[in-house]
Amino acid sequence: MSIIAKHSSSRLFALMVSLMAASCSMDKETVVPVAPPVEVALDHAVAEVIEVLEALIKKVRADPTNAKLHGDLGMAYEVNGFPDAAFASYQNAETLDQNNARWPYFQSLLLADQGEQQLALAALDRAIAIDAAYGPAWLWKGTWLLDAGNPILALQAFVEAESLGAGAVAIVGQSRVALHQRRPSDAVALLEPLSLEFKHPVVFQLLGRAYRESARIEEARIALARGRTLQKMQWEDPWHESKQRFEVSFVHRASRAQQMIQQGESAKAIGILESLRKQQPENRVIISNLATAYRNDGDTDRAFWILRRAIESDPDYYPFRTGIADFYRQRGDFDTALMHIDHALTLEPELAMLYSKRGLLLNEQGRPEAALAAFQTAIRFDPGKRETFMYAGQVAAALQRWPQAVLHYEGAVRIDPSYTPGYLNLAAALAYSDRFDEAHKALEQAQQLGTHPRQVESANRRLATMRGTSNQEAARELRP
Repeated sequence: MSIIAKHSSSRLFALMVSLMAASCSMDKETVVPVAPPVEVALDHAVAEVIEVLEALIKKVRADPTNAKLHGDLGMAYEVNGFPDAAFASYQNAETLDQNNARWPYFQSLLLADQGEQQLALAALDRAIAIDAAYGPAWLWKGTWLLDAGNPILALQAFVEAESLGAGAVAIVGQSRVALHQRRPSDAVALLEPLSLEFKHPVVFQLLGRAYRESARIEEARIALARGRTLQKMQWEDPWHESKQRFEVSFVHRASRAQQMIQQGESAKAIGILESLRKQQPENRVIISNLATAYRNDGDTDRAFWILRRAIESDPDYYPFRTGIADFYRQRGDFDTALMHIDHALTLEPELAMLYSKRGLLLNEQGRPEAALAAFQTAIRFDPGKRETFMYAGQVAAALQRWPQAVLHYEGAVRIDPSYTPGYLNLAAALAYSDRFDEAHKALEQAQQLGTHPRQVESANRRLATMRGTSNQEAARELRP
């Protein structure tokens, strides 16, 4: 059965024709739809994928009226890289069981991925008609309706999603509708309280846009800086996540494990990565991620020895070197940590991150001049990291090179105008340079951000004391 078709509607028509033909061959009084399993060429698939798919196909052949088996086959196709076959299998499942919302729901997600928003909405409506209490379906409906230029219905969908417990994501959707309808003040009213608890980059990006459209330019600049990280808005979707049990291809499982680590689910990632390491024991990325997962899960000894053994057999992969350097640094063995970082630099001599790590180690060794030089080299190779400017500023401040410290702290807040610690350090460096008016302005910026009120209040008191002391000394020097 061919599943490669330009439009999903033609696939649906072909499927219905085949089902009608099958039905006609059965007893007219007990018409039960029969759907053969969707099959594709697996010539280029890896062995584990072939094994899973062939087993599921065999089950469907044995019980072609079982909707769940068709759905299972669809999920296995989808997570292992066969979206067209997955779509056709979901269609089979829906035809055989029109009371299970998952089958049209899964079709809607695939259609949306292909840019077929209208068809996706039609499939989604079929799912909602079966189960209107599933919150993620309303989130998708609101998103696609807004993309299709229907903000009124989109707002209704997001409100419904919020009533079903979708929370912050539904409020973000409502704010997007408000901006679409040129109601920036309403978007601000939604997003300002949300930003205090849900610090997702998308929230700040939308808030910055709402401020800008409300002519609140300075607040817009700060909000947009806080949302500068590129990160998509995601939400929990148990139905979608249930597909993962069929994911067996190496690449997909490795990617899934990496996502788990990034999402703070290292314990779950360990099992996947250990299984993948058995398949490819020399895979550098798997080994590095496995060490990270064990370290994040609290098993630092195992993480350390994974990297030690990896370096013995593969000494020229720099992530192994940086990973094990972190362990030596935590133990206080700065010399050994520095040796590994220096070896990594022979492999990647223009990687800014390595110079930053070198600077931190040199500073902890009590070598501030060398540390400052390392941080400045890191800035030269990558001038877009606020942390590197902060490190350089702190070392320059420790050396009491206040003008140099000021320049580095200014670099940090130029990159991220929402970075309160940068303004606090900048204010201190300016004060020590007797530039009190500029120091006061830096603290005003920090106060506007509202993220560290106690530290800002304390810095203001210190600034007032320093300014008063400086004025008294100046007065004494001017006395005849």
